[in-house]
Amino acid sequence: MKIKKFISKQIFHIKTYGIKELLRKFYLLTKILIKFPINIIAIIPCVIIRLIKPLIIIRVGIVDSTNFGELVRDPAIYYCKKRLKIDLPKKKYLDLIYIHYKDKTSNKQLIKMWKRKLNFLPAYLLDPIYRVNKLIPGWKTHEIEISSNEIYDIDNLIKKCQPLDFTPDEEAHGKEMLNKFGLKDDDKFVCFAIRDSAYQLRKIPSRFRDWSYHDFRHQDIDNFVLAAEELTKRGYYVFRMGVVVHKAFNSNNPKIIDYANSNLRSGFMDVYLGAKCSFCLSTGTGFDDVPYIFRRPIALIQCPIGNISKSHAYSEKFLIITKHHILKKENRRLSLSEIFSHGVAYTYKTEIFNQKGIELVDNTPDEIKDLVVEMADNLEFKKQLKPEDEELQKTFRSLFASNFKSSVERYGYPRTNELFLFNEVRSSFSTKFLKENKNWLR
Repeated sequence: MKIKKFISKQIFHIKTYGIKELLRKFYLLTKILIKFPINIIAIIPCVIIRLIKPLIIIRVGIVDSTNFGELVRDPAIYYCKKRLKIDLPKKKYLDLIYIHYKDKTSNKQLIKMWKRKLNFLPAYLLDPIYRVNKLIPGWKTHEIEISSNEIYDIDNLIKKCQPLDFTPDEEAHGKEMLNKFGLKDDDKFVCFAIRDSAYQLRKIPSRFRDWSYHDFRHQDIDNFVLAAEELTKRGYYVFRMGVVVHKAFNSNNPKIIDYANSNLRSGFMDVYLGAKCSFCLSTGTGFDDVPYIFRRPIALIQCPIGNISKSHAYSEKFLIITKHHILKKENRRLSLSEIFSHGVAYTYKTEIFNQKGIELVDNTPDEIKDLVVEMADNLEFKKQLKPEDEELQKTFRSLFASNFKSSVERYGYPRTNELFLFNEVRSSFSTKFLKENKNWLR
């Protein structure tokens, strides 16, 4: 029955998408047939690896290069653990890393930089060993888990170990490119990483994957113009980041640069700008992992709010707000505790918000402006919080932590192991947001 259903599905795809789909499926079948003899040969190195285990442990790991954020974050956590001697084999070991040959690399500059830090070998050598190793008992000893949705910087490793750096030539090239954008060497700038659906649709078209479940995370770039204008008054340049975007960042201000639509945009500058910015304003994109691993502060519009229980909560460099959650049947905003109790603090599907009758309303241009102003003030003046403002932060951290734990007990959510990983919130919530939305903090 399953075979018949599978064949019917293939025929449907070919009828729908034509000769290109037929050729694509033929190509995939050919690859499967080719892999079989290669897998047989790969048994030999797998056996050798086990025989020499008393002398040296050989471990193989794969880096996901298709997702920009994972290409930044996952190798960074792995590298920092190696440098800080955390979770390493007790015996002598050798780690070998590769990128799968079918992966479309999201950023070549990052690969170039990681190859200076890690032992990369070609995929055609390591991929068969990686696959066959899983079929032999004891395989976990010889695998490195680098790319995983469970990898977060819960121990603040980046604070103790900066994983990437630029060569002198790269530093010179980066400064030269900034000059071309109109910046002098001492000029400061902020990166705006504002999420829309264009990048995901280019990576995987909608006919292959329905991306609508992410719609609630997208933002209208027009709401960020006021914040950019305010930053320029304070002496900052603003770069609107992105590889491909739906709308232009409309402003006649020469200090506001729509970098995503610039002919000077490059994979190198994507990394360099994130590494050198004064801070980054992000709506939760893969790009913000670049400023994070280079220890740059991040003003974050986080939705779903519970996601800060992963890496954001553990760093003092985050200043956070979230979208307004409106309970439609009562036409009122949900509080922080109600967002948890309604089961949407960790929701990553638009349809679940709809099912629960909750509408997500974007932050106003003024709220976004207030967020970046508060971040700029914190950085420029190193402002100490007033006692009443410090109490607001303590209330937020305590309330978030208690709701986090109760949500795990109530729903078994998020992932059960996260309960043991979560310890305390070190990031801050926007003080002005808390003051102006007092009913939210309950």
